[in-house]
Amino acid sequence: MHGDGGQWPPVSDQGQPRYRRIWSMVQVGVLSAAVIYCIVMLLLGAGNLARVYAVGAVFFGLALAGHSTFLWLTARAARDGR
Repeated sequence: MHGDGGQWPPVSDQGQPRYRRIWSMVQVGVLSAAVIYCIVMLLLGAGNLARVYAVGAVFFGLALAGHSTFLWLTARAARDGR
């Protein structure tokens, strides 16, 4: 037994594994750093890698938006008792 009724992995009230929220928080931090790095490199003049940093900023930005939306919806559902 795991002390939580025997359910593995531990599940939140929304039916999501608890580690998923923690993992999304970690990914939001890493993706934020990646987007900031790409924007700084673009502003400093990356030369022949400008396209790479632009694509990276868009790609990481979309992933950041997705993870942030997941965290926002999860927090809203927990607050509203859904």
